[in-house]
Amino acid sequence: MSLRRFVFLTGLVLALAATSPSAALAAAHGTDRPLTGTNTGTGTLNLDTGAQIVNFSGHLSHLGADTGHADLTLTFTSASTFTYTGTRTFVAANGDEVFSAVTGSGTSTPPTAESTETDTITGGTGRFAGATGTYTNAVSSVIVSVTGTTVTTRVTATVQGQISY
Repeated sequence: MSLRRFVFLTGLVLALAATSPSAALAAAHGTDRPLTGTNTGTGTLNLDTGAQIVNFSGHLSHLGADTGHADLTLTFTSASTFTYTGTRTFVAANGDEVFSAVTGSGTSTPPTAESTETDTITGGTGRFAGATGTYTNAVSSVIVSVTGTTVTTRVTATVQGQISY
């Protein structure tokens, strides 16, 4: 094969790759970026319904100082184990939001609990509109108070994953 033909075919292949649907999809969804950091907050768990609300703040890469809220449903699978699902919203320093679906499991030895989540980013607002990605969340909780069937905890979470926007 002549050098001229090789250069032509290579250029043609690169041009086709650049205009393929997968290349357009990557450009539409942005660039993968690391999503790392920690958050701390307060969780309120209703033992009758399994409904848990967590409000938190911290610092995450690509969001800066953040606040957020999670609505979870916890199911005890034994006296010391549990699973949960729900949704979470991170609010970046400038007000842009990142939404995610939460799935986790853990163990509880009062007054502490430990859990691990694998979360899927489902979109957002502002610069995070259409965001995708996944991250793990290592969560530690310590009981602060128990009033009737309501348990209040101090929560610390470490985020590690990827976000694309």
